[in-house]
Amino acid sequence: MNSSYLRFLFASLLVIAIQTWVLSPIALFRVATPFIYPILLLLLPVGIGRISLLLHGFAIGCIIDMLGLTPGLHAAALTATAFVRPMLLGSMVDRDTPEQALPLYGTLRSGAFVLFSLLLLIHHIVLYALEAGAMIRGAYTLISLGAGYVFSWLLSLLALALLSSFVTSHD
Repeated sequence: MNSSYLRFLFASLLVIAIQTWVLSPIALFRVATPFIYPILLLLLPVGIGRISLLLHGFAIGCIIDMLGLTPGLHAAALTATAFVRPMLLGSMVDRDTPEQALPLYGTLRSGAFVLFSLLLLIHHIVLYALEAGAMIRGAYTLISLGAGYVFSWLLSLLALALLSSFVTSHD
């Protein structure tokens, strides 16, 4: 195993632990629950294969589901987000970008914030739509989605700033 994958594995375990044991029990004003684990999709290289990306998303989501006792909710949301990532990334990455580059600020500049924001938004829309299911709680679901997105965006940006230097450090 190369060291960049080991760093990703360590960062994943850290983010999953923080998500399940610190952030998931939080419901700010009984509305906003932060989800930072979608940032793990940004810590995977630009050139990762679609199947590998989907498997990473599904595996991370399954672990969150198992630890959080939410059967399939996070796995479905993160897999859907992983499915959309290459489509969004394709319009932001130059052809001469190395395949091992991460889709972070150093590679995409301001496009990294757009990608980060869109992936987090897609994740939240899928997650809250699945959570609401057939129940008609329109206003509450929209308020929860918006508040959760803003709260998650702020915490994810902080976590991404802290983790990106660790994951991108060279040997």
